[in-house]
Order: sequence, then C-alpha cells, then structure tokens
Amino acid sequence: MSNFRVFLSISIFIISVYFIVDLVIYSFDWLLLFVSIIGFVCSHYLWPPKHDDESAWYDILEVVIELPFRAISLFIRGLGKVFKNADSGLDL
Repeated sequence: MSNFRVFLSISIFIISVYFIVDLVIYSFDWLLLFVSIIGFVCSHYLWPPKHDDESAWYDILEVVIELPFRAISLFIRGLGKVFKNADSGLDL
C-alpha cells in the first residue's frame, strides 16, 4: 500500500508540475493554477509516513515532493502575518 501511495503522489506531483510549466509557456489560467496548487497539496498528504526501513532515494523524493507544499504554506503564513498586523504595523 505504501508503494501505491508513493506512485500516486509522484504521479500527481508530475501532473502539477506540468500544469505550472503550461502556465509559464503558453498562457496564464486561474483554473490551472488552482488545480496545480491542489495537486501539490494532495501529493504532500498522500506521501506515506516516514519509516526507518526506507532507502535514501525515498528521502530525496520526499524533499522534492514537499518543497512546493512548503513554499505554498510559507506564502500563506506570510500573508496571514501581514494581514494580522496590518492595523498596527503600518503607520501613515
């Protein structure tokens, strides 16, 4: 079951990367952006939990799969901090 989750996670990740490349090369589309973000989040949550018997390439794949999710979550947290302190941080 773990191998199936890894395969499914990698497949969704590759499709999401393709959508991002499609956005850059051809034209911007909000639907493709939304679907690729959802795909990155799904691939992060589909990745199986860490076990001690995993090989090194699992760790490398995990870092690659988690990188877009961490970037998205860092962006959302940054926006939350800006809007949370919007009234006290900006003085005119």
